[in-house]
Amino acid sequence: MVSFDLAVWSEELRPSRAAAEQTFRRLCAGEAEVVMPVEAVRGFHAALVAEFPEADGITDEASPWSAGLDVGDGFVLMPVQWSRAAEVATRVVELAGEHGLVCFDPQAGVVHVPPSLRAAGALELQSCVGLPVSDPDPETVERAVRRLSAENWFVILEDPAGRYVQVGIGAHAGVAAGGHAVEFRDDSSGRHYRCVLQERERAVSVFAAFTRDSATRPDGIAWEELTL
Repeated sequence: MVSFDLAVWSEELRPSRAAAEQTFRRLCAGEAEVVMPVEAVRGFHAALVAEFPEADGITDEASPWSAGLDVGDGFVLMPVQWSRAAEVATRVVELAGEHGLVCFDPQAGVVHVPPSLRAAGALELQSCVGLPVSDPDPETVERAVRRLSAENWFVILEDPAGRYVQVGIGAHAGVAAGGHAVEFRDDSSGRHYRCVLQERERAVSVFAAFTRDSATRPDGIAWEELTL
């Protein structure tokens, strides 16, 4: 991609990643009818350009957009300069949530849903690289763990009570090549547990178990209690 692309539109029900990707592709192809016109899009667009104006009438350096915004009655497509991606994308997700709109990040294949579409007790996902995701679906959690790399070396998943599971790889996490340092924090007792797993698949399974039930420490693992 020449730019870091983002898209915002309205959904009555939470879309899957595959459905959101299809909607994004159709919008890029000019099929505006794939989404419903809503007044919230107009409000989002106004708030967006108030903070991040388009290039007309200002210096190119002041605008984060690599090209003009594609704006319809039911959507906004945003091509962001890569050098401004982290700053702008974070704010776009916030503004979309404030206006009750879905934001799709095609680079990561992640759907950011507004508060109205999030489950009660929603988890929060954060990777070393990329935007935080509120109420990630199981596929998004799994993809985050599978994408661990030397540059993107940790993932953490936390519930509203403060329980979390996290995984790190490499020297930053204090493990040899091929190892996965996994930690679990139980907020009810304040205890921390750690294990080192060799297989990425087992780390994926720990996160999947936490996604299903964050109040229970995933079993089948030789956890070591940490003294903090």
